[in-house]
Amino acid sequence: MSEHTQEFQGKCQEIIENLSIFKFHLDGCIDELIKNLQEKFQQEPNNIGQFTYDQFQSYLSGLLDFDKDKNMIDNDVIEFLKLTTNNINDAVEKLEVKASLHYQAPPEMQQKVRDLQNQGTQLFQNNNIMGAQDIMNQTLILDPNNKVSLVMKGKLLLSQTKNCEAQATFERLLKIDPNNIDAINGLGDCLRERSKHEDALKQFEKILQLDQNNKQALLGKASCLGKQRKFPEAKLIYERILDQDKKEIEAIWGLADLLRIQGKDEEAIKQYNKVLQLNQNHLNSISGLGECYRLLGKHDEAMKYLKKALQINSRHVLTLARMGDCLRQQKKFLEAINYYSEALAIDPQDEWSQSKLSECRINSQRIM
Repeated sequence: MSEHTQEFQGKCQEIIENLSIFKFHLDGCIDELIKNLQEKFQQEPNNIGQFTYDQFQSYLSGLLDFDKDKNMIDNDVIEFLKLTTNNINDAVEKLEVKASLHYQAPPEMQQKVRDLQNQGTQLFQNNNIMGAQDIMNQTLILDPNNKVSLVMKGKLLLSQTKNCEAQATFERLLKIDPNNIDAINGLGDCLRERSKHEDALKQFEKILQLDQNNKQALLGKASCLGKQRKFPEAKLIYERILDQDKKEIEAIWGLADLLRIQGKDEEAIKQYNKVLQLNQNHLNSISGLGECYRLLGKHDEAMKYLKKALQINSRHVLTLARMGDCLRQQKKFLEAINYYSEALAIDPQDEWSQSKLSECRINSQRIM
């Protein structure tokens, strides 16, 4: 904290010095104006009686110009003082924020936090998401800047598709520790889930500059490259991971997703089913199967898988949008509107749902 205090003491000193310089110039300016005013307008010119009309008008204009200049100077002073006030308030606020970000719970509290974290981790492993989240919230009341708790909270929110809340959690951790690998990866996953693939890719690249074998970052990067239709690059990453572990579910799913994006739906279905042999509740694979069947025009089969995906996670924005797509394709516009609206209630910035919602509203009005 002493470093941060010194930083803002220096900032305040800089503002004080600027004020002193301004005061010096302002005093000089005012003295000059007083002198000019006295000489020109308080002391009557010797020959004022001989002034022509134009000379007299010029004399009066000078007085008016002075008054105008004075008002401009007044306004400049006010604006400068406002700016200075804002700078000082900003410096104080930043110091307070940094102080809060560097708070650490006392040792006896930290042990209690660790015990709770162990409980929360156990609940998470047993798929008790809400119980784990409640525990992590307790730890953050005791120790608001605990990195382990913030990472776990972000992951829990991400698992519930609360992508915006998860993003805010990871961003808070990055203010505390800008190089925290879990937080950077988490932020990348949040952005990826929100279809912000270019921004997500930047986060994964940061990690890979530090650790070129980081699996989470590699998977995230490959997923983003696939969405950008850079299929050979993405495939190479997935295959590299599978060379090390042939049962890496996320890499198998990634290859399936690449096939789906390329319109190879039959091949993608086989690949998604490989994932489900390893994990029958893999959300993205079930949702992906639904999307493939929709694209093949097999709407009943598509709805079966999409409904199953929503049973696993009713807040999965991508699946909600896909349900909307499936209904829209069948011209069930009012039902589709409900699913797009649900998706937007969770993520208001989902561009696909925004555009398709508008399209469905227009089409439903035409039918009516």
